[in-house]
Amino acid sequence: MTRQGNSTGVALPREALSVAGLERGDEVLVVADPAAGAMTIRRADDTYTRAMRAGRAFAQRYRRTMAALAR
Repeated sequence: MTRQGNSTGVALPREALSVAGLERGDEVLVVADPAAGAMTIRRADDTYTRAMRAGRAFAQRYRRTMAALAR
């Protein structure tokens, strides 16, 4: 594990990504199971991912307008 800003990054072998059907840059969901001492990594829900992209695009496009409205 490596430090990435205030977070911790995990390097995954290319083979593991391939088997899981994931690629670098994919949005994933990490679920921790403290009882088992394990984590599950899976692709994020496509609906959620699309909504987040749309929200980020909106925020970027209208950032000045939103800042003015926040005043």
